[in-house]
Amino acid sequence: MNKLLFVIVAVLIIGVGAFYLFDDPEITGKIIDESSKSTDTKTFVIGSENLRFYIEGVENPDMIVKEGDKVRIEFSSQQGFHDWRVDEFNAFTEKVESGSVEAIEFIVDKKGTYEYYCSVGKHRANGMKGKFIVE
Repeated sequence: MNKLLFVIVAVLIIGVGAFYLFDDPEITGKIIDESSKSTDTKTFVIGSENLRFYIEGVENPDMIVKEGDKVRIEFSSQQGFHDWRVDEFNAFTEKVESGSVEAIEFIVDKKGTYEYYCSVGKHRANGMKGKFIVE
């Protein structure tokens, strides 16, 4: 009986651990819309490599938020030295090296379509940019 109880507990622990591991946005690169929670924060987990940004495997995706939203950017570099920025909101991460993560938060206070980009060297000119849309 004790062995059976031990096996059941072990399976539960492994199952719960696997759920949290594979539901981790840093691993899966998810867009996390937390607006349904008590805060109005929209979180984007962004990776970068090969002079491109990636969210959920999509290259340089449009990032869409609503005016008044609090935005959280969780930015990491899987390859090279990069940053993420949107000038119109004075929103930018520090430059990060491969394996590093930087997070920032800011509030979008005006509607429009803006460009997010990497300011390192000629990365922006080489296509490391996308649309940041405030509805």
